[in-house]
Amino acid sequence: MVDPTKYVAIDCEMVGLGPNGFESALASCSIVDYSGSVIYDKFIKPDGKITDFRTRVSGIRPFDMDNALPYPIAREEILKIIQGKIIVGHDPRSDFRCLKTDISDYAIRDTSSCKLLIVKANLKTDRRASLKILCQMLLGKRIQDSYRGHSSVEDAKAAMELFKLVDITWELYLKQGKKVEIVNRFENQY
Repeated sequence: MVDPTKYVAIDCEMVGLGPNGFESALASCSIVDYSGSVIYDKFIKPDGKITDFRTRVSGIRPFDMDNALPYPIAREEILKIIQGKIIVGHDPRSDFRCLKTDISDYAIRDTSSCKLLIVKANLKTDRRASLKILCQMLLGKRIQDSYRGHSSVEDAKAAMELFKLVDITWELYLKQGKKVEIVNRFENQY
C-alpha cells in the first residue's frame, strides 16, 4: 500500500530575467498533498529584474509581484515542505533548477515519463507525455485552457491525480525493480 503522508506534488511557474527574458526564474510555486489539498501556493519575487512575465504560459502578471515573497524566503519554505517527501511532478526538472536544488537528492515520481501512464493513455511515444493530454485521456479533464496561462495549483493537483492512477503499481515496481514485467502486464490489461 501507499502511505499518503509521504507524497506531495509540486508545480512551479517561471518568468524570464535578463536580456530577452531567457533566464528562467521562479515566480510561483504550488504544493499539494496526496489528497490534492493545497499546502503551499505563493507568488515569489525573483532575484533580478523580470524582463518577460511569460504570462501566456506562466499566468504571472506584473501586479502578482507586488506582494510576492522574496525568493530566498520562499525557497527555504518550499525546501522545508518537500524535505523527506516523495515528490510527484510533471517534468519537475525545471522546477528544481529554479529552486537551485539538485533533483537527484529527492525521490521523484515524474508523471511525464511514466510508462504506466503513457501506456494506459494509449499514447504511442517514447518521449515525455504532456500533462494536458494525459489529463484529457486518463482523467477526462481539460486543463491549461485558460488564456490567462497555467495554474500551478491545477497542474500540481493534476500530476497527483495521475500518479494516484498507477501509484501502487509504480511503487511496487520501484520496490522490486521489475519495470519491464510490470509494464508488460499493465499493457495487457488495457
